[in-house]
Amino acid sequence: MSHILTLPWPTVALSGHAKGNWRTKAKATKQARTAAHWLAKEARVPCLPTARLAFTYHPPAQGGLPDVQNMPGRCKAFIDGIAAAMGCDDRKFRPQFPDHLGTRSGAGSVVVEISP
Repeated sequence: MSHILTLPWPTVALSGHAKGNWRTKAKATKQARTAAHWLAKEARVPCLPTARLAFTYHPPAQGGLPDVQNMPGRCKAFIDGIAAAMGCDDRKFRPQFPDHLGTRSGAGSVVVEISP
């Protein structure tokens, strides 16, 4: 059985090449991790130490498009939050990141399908 989480669009502050104060990135990381943690808890995702996480990116309807190669770095905090909610280490997770962006949607989102 798989679980689907719809996470908020990750801020540019989570990008690996983002410039600025370290506190800005730390705050964004904490917010993303917390959001993923609570959404996974709410969805009652069980402990799956070797889970497959299939990502789909839906960029915001307005604004520029990110470089798809930078999206996995932006999503690392989401993976950490999901692992924390599952009560397991993410070391053996099998994330699958797409090579393209999905359709634009409102404020944007990242959909993660979690399966054994």
